Amino acid sequence: MSQDNITIFEHDNGVTHFHHRTFTVNIFGNKVYTTVTRRASVVRKWIYKIRYDHRFRRDRLVVGLGVQWRPPMSNKVATPQLCVGRQCLIFQIIHSNSIPLVLMRFLANDFITFVGVRNQIDSYLLRRDYNLAVDRVLELGSVADFLRGASMETMASEILDFHGIKKPRWIGRSDWDNWWLSKDQVQYACVDAHLSLEIGKKLNVWSILF
Repeated sequence: MSQDNITIFEHDNGVTHFHHRTFTVNIFGNKVYTTVTRRASVVRKWIYKIRYDHRFRRDRLVVGLGVQWRPPMSNKVATPQLCVGRQCLIFQIIHSNSIPLVLMRFLANDFITFVGVRNQIDSYLLRRDYNLAVDRVLELGSVADFLRGASMETMASEILDFHGIKKPRWIGRSDWDNWWLSKDQVQYACVDAHLSLEIGKKLNVWSILF
């Protein structure tokens, strides 16, 4: 998924191992620190940090959300991804040892708005496969009515002025249930969640909803 304005770097800092990898994905100058894990303990730590870092606006938090699976859609969701600020989590839930209660509560928190592009089925799939309820899901095309039904690439171009983004179909339809995600997959998932968040912020979705 090579693009001039999007790059990915995998950290080799002593914590890279089979259960926990870290990356920096640079998206049009935004450096997004990305954690890829299948361990509930790492997910738990990530959410605790997010809750602490955003404790003064916890009741109006906006989170970029996306899910990936290996086609067809009858297969289980493999990796939900969350993005808050410059922090992204890619949870290989299909390989997880357990699903932490703090994640269940985070997704079901009715003060948190989860945003995405063409994400109408994300919450359905998470409930179908893992009994995870996402209380407040917002499809960004319903806010930017003039872009209703538009692709992520179009919305990023029109709303964020991020031109030339490509989400290769072959990555979107790749084997997301692989034990070891490729850099292309990590970048794809991070870009999806981060752009959803940035579009939501630009559209000021919190003020619209409340």
